[in-house]
Amino acid sequence: MRPELEQTTAAAALAATAPALDRTATQPPGGTPLAATTSAGLAAGQQLGHFRVERPLGAGGMGEVYLATDLALDRPVAIKVLPAGLARDATRRDRLIREARAQARVVHPNVGHIYFIGEERELLFVAMEYVPGETLAQRAATGPMPIDDALAAIRGAALGLREAHRAGFLHRDVKPSNLMLDGHGVLKVLDFGLAAGGAPAEDDPSEQVSVTQTSLAGTPLYMAPEQARGEAIDARADIYALGATLFHIVSGRPPFEGGSAAELRELHSSAPRPRVPAATQPRTATAVGELCARMMAPRPADRFASYDELIAALDTMATSRARPAGFWVRTIATAIDLTAVALPIATLVALIAALTGLAINEGPVVLAAFALYQAGCTHRWGRTAGKALLELEVVHVDTGHKLGWVDAFRRALALTGPMFVTSCVTGAQELAGYKSMATSVFEMVVYLSLIIALAVASARSHGKRALWDRFGHALVRYRTAV
Repeated sequence: MRPELEQTTAAAALAATAPALDRTATQPPGGTPLAATTSAGLAAGQQLGHFRVERPLGAGGMGEVYLATDLALDRPVAIKVLPAGLARDATRRDRLIREARAQARVVHPNVGHIYFIGEERELLFVAMEYVPGETLAQRAATGPMPIDDALAAIRGAALGLREAHRAGFLHRDVKPSNLMLDGHGVLKVLDFGLAAGGAPAEDDPSEQVSVTQTSLAGTPLYMAPEQARGEAIDARADIYALGATLFHIVSGRPPFEGGSAAELRELHSSAPRPRVPAATQPRTATAVGELCARMMAPRPADRFASYDELIAALDTMATSRARPAGFWVRTIATAIDLTAVALPIATLVALIAALTGLAINEGPVVLAAFALYQAGCTHRWGRTAGKALLELEVVHVDTGHKLGWVDAFRRALALTGPMFVTSCVTGAQELAGYKSMATSVFEMVVYLSLIIALAVASARSHGKRALWDRFGHALVRYRTAV
């Protein structure tokens, strides 16, 4: 497969035809449409510097891409060539030079490398890493990607974009056709032609790099609302476009479709966030949809504040990385915890009852202590004794960090609440002398129903999350390396 060059056209021209809306739109400050493309017409065997042209790979409004051989190092490279007619256009010339310099400053496995920039016979050209593979756009054209494959690809893109951000640049044109999977499944971020920014951020790179736009630039199908309005943007605009890309590759279509750039801008700004079709990802559609909705929040403040937060959320959601715990290992861990709490508490209650002569129902006392134990341990250490023995941990489903007090107590109450109420009712009946076979059967049915609910929820939900885990925004997983 081949790396693609996106067609660069005037933004006004994009509004005239829907198929062009997946192309990069650029409009200079004066609003003058850019000149028509002129072909470099390079043939196999021709040389530019120490690079020998082998065959064409693609063409677009920003020139042409050829497969070439680096004669000095005997390796394949991709050559992006700006023909003589376009090289005299200051806008396009500056864009290609800016792309090369921006991309060359980012040294990362998830970013395509720049090797050389030069000019010969009035042809401005850039030699870059040749990535044999397919773009996410080409991959998504064959159908929705499996969830873990899609999350892995987006994680790779986030890692590359984070490195670019640390170098002081925003990409501004994140979309499926600018993200390529190589032959080893490694995601490469390509085409920094619209990159903008300044020097690297020194203190907190996740907060400092922002751009005040001097021209409308981006791709309408994936562009953040503030970017489409020409407002100042930061990394959250690229996160928005990455969320739109994630939606596209897991659902098989862009999040919004319209007949013009203006219509798309309005949809991205105010329309309800679309849902991932359940038919494409039956067990994960809701979770992926929520992730996309947060990445694509109309207000930047409602999105992930940094790439670190986004990557943590992707890691938590990806079952290949999070390794959620299954039904049986969780049941064993809970049984260990319940035994560890029940034995000393029941013994203490029995001793108090013997000394005072009071009839005390130990069931509610044990369950209340168990709830406090669960909440305290998961908040303080992220695990209980039973989970520690089985190398499990309880983390927040969005951040991967330990639960706060509120979520820890919500989870503990949801876990023990039904059993606590049932135990209080049956205990009161027993003390009053009204307990019968029917109440004993009712108590057994409640306990069995809870076990079945855990099994069903764990088997069918993304991350194998039980009902109380969802209530407390928690995920039980095997411990990750610190």
